[in-house]
Amino acid sequence: MDRPFGLTIRRVKIAIMNKVKKLDFSILIGRVSTEDSTRIIEALDALRAQDGDCSYEVVIADRLQDDITLLIKRDYPEVVLIDSVPEATLPAMRTQALGVARGQWIIVTEDHCVPSENWLQQFRIALEAAPENVAAVGGCVENGVDDTALDWATFLCEYSGSVAPVPEGIADGVPGMNVAYRRQAFDGVDESILEKGFWETTLHPVFHGRDQQFFSSNDIVLNHCKKFSLGLFCRQRYVYSRYYAGIRFARTDIARRGAAAVMSLALPPLLLWRMRGNVTRKNRLQPEFRQAFPYLFLFTLIWAVGEIVGYLGGPGKALAEIE
Repeated sequence: MDRPFGLTIRRVKIAIMNKVKKLDFSILIGRVSTEDSTRIIEALDALRAQDGDCSYEVVIADRLQDDITLLIKRDYPEVVLIDSVPEATLPAMRTQALGVARGQWIIVTEDHCVPSENWLQQFRIALEAAPENVAAVGGCVENGVDDTALDWATFLCEYSGSVAPVPEGIADGVPGMNVAYRRQAFDGVDESILEKGFWETTLHPVFHGRDQQFFSSNDIVLNHCKKFSLGLFCRQRYVYSRYYAGIRFARTDIARRGAAAVMSLALPPLLLWRMRGNVTRKNRLQPEFRQAFPYLFLFTLIWAVGEIVGYLGGPGKALAEIE
């Protein structure tokens, strides 16, 4: 792929700047997407075009190791690539990336998300403004792929609660793929916690237990840009639900697992009610929700099945299958 000469000069400048200056940000990404896999290039180009003067590196743990990997190695010297085994889980890959990160702030995002033009600058503003006991700051998530009802359904099923407006200032939590952590927040955190599951469910409770807080800003905007096929999204919804339910209770806690499996039968109407409440409360995306409803109904049925299987049979290999 040919690159304009101006981009080559900018690439060299970025590499030099990152070597001579203390890095503001390390951006951790697990490269796992089997569909829309070139979206990572769009994300890297958006980072190069950022407003402001924030220095950064991108640390990608890559379990695909394909032609896109070779392209990144050739054209993006600001990226540190780590080879991961094909069966590596996303949390384990993020932990790998954290192990080599050099920035004073650690951003976690995904390989199909494209930042807004002032993303890093707004992270820095929020981190510098947040109280000292804030472990992490986050923002909102917007839909970057909106051609069809299926596109809206795959987005709203996961992120109806994360679209703007989100709480401004101290918040109960932040999106797990639009978040920046203070480096010192990881002090004393056992690596097994980082590798066990997604950090919003394993790491964030540790912060709450330490009386550390989260800070949220609507100016930190990330665009979710993955175009799913129906088959892939249904599979992903199932494995994520099975993983979530499978780790909630000890395997020996048969009574609670059984009760939770029965209660999962009520999930479809409850989840649809929650999604509708999110778009109504935010006064946004009601027409898109109605358009997406048939797909959303299907996804909530799959969600319930995944949780029932997880409660009764455990997580299996679900975490390694999530992308």
